[in-house]
Amino acid sequence: MSVRNAKAELYLNGVHVGTVQTHGASASWEYGDFTPNDSFSKFAGIFGVWSLLIHDKDGRSRMSPEALEELREAEAAIDSLKAELRWLDPAATTTLEQVNIDGTLIEWKRR
Repeated sequence: MSVRNAKAELYLNGVHVGTVQTHGASASWEYGDFTPNDSFSKFAGIFGVWSLLIHDKDGRSRMSPEALEELREAEAAIDSLKAELRWLDPAATTTLEQVNIDGTLIEWKRR
């Protein structure tokens, strides 16, 4: 499956949560644009916390121990999700090892 300009549906724990338009890859990560549907609201909080924590250092070079623990918990919750991309053309399914959603950006590693 080409990583450029492919379309897929994202499933988290078996729930269709939105669509993905791929754009490319960098090292072992692939990335694209994510458009959520209403079902994503069930998972949005986990990704929202993760996103806030990775972007918020308040000018510091390091996170506080409390923020690091909260980030670890958010990443563990994300990693516990069963994530799949179901490609539209050609029809195929890719199981994901990791997935990150930060606003409209999505990036993933294949299993």
